[in-house]
Amino acid sequence: MEGAAEREEVKAKAIFFVVRTSAGQELNAVRLLAARANTMGAKIRSILFIPKFKGYLFVEADREYEVRRLVRGSSKVKLMTTSPVSMSEIEDLLASEASTIEIEKGDIVKIVKGNFKGYRAKVLSVLEGGKGMILAKLLDIDRDWEVKIPIDHVKLEKKVEKEEEVR
Repeated sequence: MEGAAEREEVKAKAIFFVVRTSAGQELNAVRLLAARANTMGAKIRSILFIPKFKGYLFVEADREYEVRRLVRGSSKVKLMTTSPVSMSEIEDLLASEASTIEIEKGDIVKIVKGNFKGYRAKVLSVLEGGKGMILAKLLDIDRDWEVKIPIDHVKLEKKVEKEEEVR
């Protein structure tokens, strides 16, 4: 039990500073900052990259001075002038973003990523063993094409009603 209390205390003390970088270059920026922290001896505890927040990194340090020293002279990253962010605020942001969409057979979805971006499709089935894959029939073309699409590449456009499902 003492270990859990210790972790909660450390989590409460964690202070993150927001760093802006080019969208899509976050991992390169993490590598750059980590290498600079090692060579400079900066007192940086961690660098947090959350894919949902494109273009932003969270750098954990005791003081803002350490982060300013780390990003100084780098054209790839800039320290945001906002106040520090606590770990609980980051957890709240992640919890609010983690809502999953429920897609069922018969739903109409819009494809937002991949080769068929912009097309609408009707869900034929949700594949159980496919780790978040759906089988869908493309609607906006003349042929009957069935494609497997990752569930995170689609956006629910129209939910099937229970009465329609019976037919």
